[in-house]
Amino acid sequence: MAVHLHHVNVRAEDIEETVAFYVEAVGLTKGARPPFGFPGAWLYDGARPAVHLTQAAGPADKAAPAVDHVAFAYDALDEALARLDRLNLRYTSPKYVPGTEIRQCFVTDPNGVTVELQGP
Repeated sequence: MAVHLHHVNVRAEDIEETVAFYVEAVGLTKGARPPFGFPGAWLYDGARPAVHLTQAAGPADKAAPAVDHVAFAYDALDEALARLDRLNLRYTSPKYVPGTEIRQCFVTDPNGVTVELQGP
């Protein structure tokens, strides 16, 4: 089962200012984003959407940190889900990313970090 780091999601109070930083300072490019029902942007490293931005209600703090989650992509999500089941780990029900064949679910690591698992 192939797995790779897929993206990091950052909560941004000012989406456009954050886009400008990652484009101008880091060298990423703004690109296509699925039609989620909430504001955000995707920033690409070549053809790969490496940094996802979502709208934050206010400045980052301990209750709502700036890094929202880390995502891993699999070539077969069902194998990853079976592993979570074997470990008796609770995760969200897999849902399709709008307009794609990719499913995603979320699990929390022992430190409270949200981890997204995604794949067909």
